[in-house]
Amino acid sequence: MPKIRKIKIEDRKDMRGGGYARRKFTVEEAGAIREEYNTSTPKISISSIARKYNVSQPLMYQLIKGKTYNDENTRGGGGVPPVVSDKL
Repeated sequence: MPKIRKIKIEDRKDMRGGGYARRKFTVEEAGAIREEYNTSTPKISISSIARKYNVSQPLMYQLIKGKTYNDENTRGGGGVPPVVSDKL
């Protein structure tokens, strides 16, 4: 059975604004990365920006495409919002 490494205090996201212990970025940092990717000239690849920030390419793809690290998902708030009706 492989040994699971202990999470270092400096790796914990909750020191930087709460949330999941193994998160690499805050929502604000993720927004800045998306902005950098969308406005870069010449266009950079997702793989090269992943190497720049020392994360995996699939994580960077999800971040840039908005699948993770967005305001809706910060506290498990994904899904369909409730329907509000004026009629009772």
